[in-house]
Amino acid sequence: MLMFTHTWILREFIGANHIKRDDHDIFAYNVSPDLLPVHESITPGMTHSIPRLSKLPQQYNRAAFVQFHLLVDDIAHHGKISREAITEFNPNANGYAYIKGKPLIRPITDFYREIGNEISFSETAYLSHMIIEMCFDLALYKREPALARLFSGALTYTVENKLSEFVKTLSWIFGIEAEITKEAIKRAVAVYKKSKIDSLMSLDGRISLFIDNYCYGSDDGKTRNGIRNLFNQGMDLVVDYEDFLDTTLTAISDSEFRYLL
Repeated sequence: MLMFTHTWILREFIGANHIKRDDHDIFAYNVSPDLLPVHESITPGMTHSIPRLSKLPQQYNRAAFVQFHLLVDDIAHHGKISREAITEFNPNANGYAYIKGKPLIRPITDFYREIGNEISFSETAYLSHMIIEMCFDLALYKREPALARLFSGALTYTVENKLSEFVKTLSWIFGIEAEITKEAIKRAVAVYKKSKIDSLMSLDGRISLFIDNYCYGSDDGKTRNGIRNLFNQGMDLVVDYEDFLDTTLTAISDSEFRYLL
């Protein structure tokens, strides 16, 4: 799932009243698997393929909130928590994002054919789950726009006050050189300023982001209208988003994660 979904779930899991200002770095750790790939030397595979629920050395105990992110992703993608990363892509995965994305398979296939691109079933399944996740994040943001301030503020606070610890912990958990990790963090801070976030958290913003990443540079009226139709369908498909949030909180509460804290 995406930034605000991860932020909301962690906030609710810990309890907003129990999170002091000095602990806001947990939100930065929590979104780090999606932040660091802003650097060309870091891939999502590098940040999502680490073991879940593994015991952590005391000096790296904040890495538990990196693992928290991965538990949420596992539930969203596979419908369950896995101790080890599932690295083989499964277009028929049984998690919320893929099940909800199934009605989009045919419309996505038809849309890409109309703009002159034939894509495989695996590619279509991946894109359908991305639309669901982007719509889910938008639905949650519309309900709680303050999530943008929490997310952006936590990232800024961490970089300004705890950068050395943040770099060391992320370098250790992901096995990435410290200098590359530090540069990735700096780029992420620039990308995820609150003003930039707010500009992307609208239906038009989501559409533009999807076109930039998945439409091979095509951004004419036909393309934009086609993507808009897909996102309108996606927003309809995630109207039950609270069910996923409740299920995820329960699954993590019932897991071994509590022993990492």
